[in-house]
Amino acid sequence: MRNDWKSLFWISAATALTSMANPLQASEFDYLDSHANSVTATHQAGYKVQIEPSFEALGELHHRQASRDLMFRVSFAAYANEGDLILIHAETLEDASGVLDYGSLPQTMLNGLSFALQEQCVPAEAAAALETNREAMFVKEQGYQLNLPFHMTQFLVASPDGNAEVKISYGREVADCAAVSEDFKRETRRRVDEFIEVEQIE
Repeated sequence: MRNDWKSLFWISAATALTSMANPLQASEFDYLDSHANSVTATHQAGYKVQIEPSFEALGELHHRQASRDLMFRVSFAAYANEGDLILIHAETLEDASGVLDYGSLPQTMLNGLSFALQEQCVPAEAAAALETNREAMFVKEQGYQLNLPFHMTQFLVASPDGNAEVKISYGREVADCAAVSEDFKRETRRRVDEFIEVEQIE
């Protein structure tokens, strides 16, 4: 289970930001079908995500990433609106071992669908590590100013076979990771409900 700030810009189990991703050409695999502010995961965990048009599409990145002796294929899309950032991840396990399971995390509802909930924060001292994270570098290259500390509220779901997953992340700048207030969390959730719509694709 990936459950620390080091995984914010990748999939959901503990992966060090210092581990470099291997960028691939989109033709090798692409698990996202994007049209303007609509993104559909096309692997075994089929979900369509609609993002409010005030968010600018920053583009997609497709790469491979190792974590705990497993190799993942990752498709990633990012959207920005001033300081807020929405990330959509669709991933698969290369070895098809079926180990993806988020039942141990708290569960929440998003547009009537059940997701695992995870909240994480990248502290200011992680700035150097972010310089080697492919996804953090990508959003910066697209013009997004990533300022730390940075808090993420994340919604995760795995496919029934445990070989694919979708993660929806909503990120905001925060003054201090150690002092994230309940009001801050409630406002973040309000923005999620206002700016993101999700439906499951059969």
